Amino acid sequence: MDDSLLFEKILLYVDDENNTYEDSESENVEIKELSICNIDEFKMLIQNFFENDNYHVQQRIYNKDAFCAFTFGYKKYNVFFLGEKDKLKKIVIKFFDFLKNIMIQKFECYSFCLDEEHDHHNDIINLIGDIIKNSNVIEYIFIPIYSLKDDALKILHNCIVDHKSLKHLEFSYSTSKMPHVYVNYLDNIIKNSNIENISGLHDDEYSYFFEKLLDNFFRGRNLDLNIYDKNISDDLVLKLSDMIKKKEINYLKKIDLSYNKITSKGFSTLVDSLLQSKNENIIKISIYDNKLDDDCIESLGELIKKNKNMSCIYLGCNDITDKGIEKLSEYIIGNVFIKSVNINENVKITDVSSEVIKHMIKSSSISSIELNKTNISKKNMDEIKELLKIPIEEREIPLITFQDVKSASKRIKE
Repeated sequence: MDDSLLFEKILLYVDDENNTYEDSESENVEIKELSICNIDEFKMLIQNFFENDNYHVQQRIYNKDAFCAFTFGYKKYNVFFLGEKDKLKKIVIKFFDFLKNIMIQKFECYSFCLDEEHDHHNDIINLIGDIIKNSNVIEYIFIPIYSLKDDALKILHNCIVDHKSLKHLEFSYSTSKMPHVYVNYLDNIIKNSNIENISGLHDDEYSYFFEKLLDNFFRGRNLDLNIYDKNISDDLVLKLSDMIKKKEINYLKKIDLSYNKITSKGFSTLVDSLLQSKNENIIKISIYDNKLDDDCIESLGELIKKNKNMSCIYLGCNDITDKGIEKLSEYIIGNVFIKSVNINENVKITDVSSEVIKHMIKSSSISSIELNKTNISKKNMDEIKELLKIPIEEREIPLITFQDVKSASKRIKE
């Protein structure tokens, strides 16, 4: 079989994130198979063939798994092999040889094409290295690092070190920790590149790299601090806070520390560092699903006071109570910037907070407040939803003051 015809077995489709994929087969699925003979034709097909994205393809085509995915022109393409398994490696090698000539933004390689026992394992690794090295716009790669063997990471290390655009590495998670030699390679990669985020590590592995990754992050002057779902606790938050003060980081706009183990004490330490460094342009803060209680509200309030354009606050899935909501109301009543508040899954918020929340809405610019899985009754939830429909210009928003402010409950009684 002529190598130029191998791509007749390749299937690409645009990943439509708004489409609901199903595993079942469907006769209505439109499949686009590509026959590609040269790189110019491939580039043209990537640029033009998928301009019309009116078709949807299932995530699993006839029970076949994708062997890679890539983003080109800010569209994600999934690549399937529909032929016989014994020809897969030859297809993968030829396809990756094409990809290394294209400036892709993201690349994901799945273990489906990295069989450790196959003779071409290192050939594929070398091609992955070429794909990374040759693209000066690539920002993200996913690799099943725990299935790599021999000098695979060393090969990739040599292609990633000194790379300017690559920012995020993601590895498939494994119950076993990575070999010590891999830790050394990663350590050197972080020190000599712009990598600022690594996903798929064990908690202690991530803790080891934490400050080095932060160094790269702050060197890039990123506006959005995203340490999402890293299982970090107060000890790492203390390191983060110290670095913010030491480097005088004063330009952050969005902070997302969701799905971690931060307590109110750790959060207060972070807020102190943000205020000390004069961060006054934060528009969104998310501390969803941590270990916060009512003691965090006062620190949050201080952050709100100094960041007058803050519009979104996510406090859901913590241990906030009615007392915390009453305290929070002091910083929201009269605020014309805060638009969205999420306090979902705080089960200690009850109907006691209902009147406070209603008054908050009538006296602020809040257009969205999430209360799912709290202990507020359906009746009060419905009334709150109706109040949210009141146009901002029709609300009685008092002149904001943080001096000698009365609690919302006291205002209601007067």
